[in-house]
Amino acid sequence: MARRNNLLFTLRIIFLVVVGILLLADIYLFCFNSYINSDTYLSAHLIPLPVDDVPPTVTINGGDDINVALGTTFEDDGVTAYDDRTDVTVDINGEVDTNTVGEYSIEYIVTDEHGNSTTVTRKVNVLEPTGVIYLTFDDGPGAYTSALLDVLAKHNVKATFFVTCAGSDDMVVREYDEGHSVALHTCSHNYSSIYSSPDAYFEDLAAVQNRVKNLTGYTSKLIRFPGGSSNTISTRYDGGSRIMSYLAREVENRGFTYFDWNVTSGDAAGVTTPEGVYERVVNALKPGGSSVVLQHDIKGYSVDAVENIILFGKEHGYIFAKLDASSFTAHHGVNN
Repeated sequence: MARRNNLLFTLRIIFLVVVGILLLADIYLFCFNSYINSDTYLSAHLIPLPVDDVPPTVTINGGDDINVALGTTFEDDGVTAYDDRTDVTVDINGEVDTNTVGEYSIEYIVTDEHGNSTTVTRKVNVLEPTGVIYLTFDDGPGAYTSALLDVLAKHNVKATFFVTCAGSDDMVVREYDEGHSVALHTCSHNYSSIYSSPDAYFEDLAAVQNRVKNLTGYTSKLIRFPGGSSNTISTRYDGGSRIMSYLAREVENRGFTYFDWNVTSGDAAGVTTPEGVYERVVNALKPGGSSVVLQHDIKGYSVDAVENIILFGKEHGYIFAKLDASSFTAHHGVNN
């Protein structure tokens, strides 16, 4: 009996000691946590964040020196800004009067949340143009369309693409996203089919129109007939119905605007070098007027000529523009 009592006493002592140790541990942890969260500990032991004295990085979209034709609309593409620590704000100073010839400046001040700022300036030259050049490209997109878009972006030039149902969907989307006119050429480019009847033509046109709409959400109403409105190849397939005379009227009745060209590069008619394409185009430009240039972005040598055509145009006071429903149409005489 005595031995049993001694064992119980010993167990009670052990229990009390364990409880005491746990209480002391809780007290210690409470005190330690209070200390390390105190201002004294934080100021003595924590490493402060480095001072942010790096200003944002800023890129001017569309170029820092651009030309705008007198009487047109200036569309400011803004800037792209990046800061690795905070959000940024952009303040814009300056205006462009496109009704008055002159040199204008637009200032972009980009500031982060720590007060660091970067200022960049775009020069906008409002010019009385020598003429307007509309670069247009048929039959794409193709293997050279991406390189062409790179050149156009480099020189801040907008163009017009008369597309087919062939080629990369991504290129059609890129053309649209980068601000070019995505116009309609033909889905199949099969003359014997599309010029066999008006219904066949409009079915083909609807197919390429739907492709563009499905990819971009945009319903294009700008078109170019395969072979142009003056083509005579249609006489082989229309059964003597003079289909082009009908289509030229009917597309306009249905709300489309069709374009031909008044400057040809010859890239589909025997000219097979960049130098040849360049010479054909620059020698046929229309000073004081509108030049609608026909090229094909499925021809690598034609695409390779574009940068020099742009440089020539800018050097000689031309303005580059994309086609829209109000642009010069360069209609040919209809021959069928």
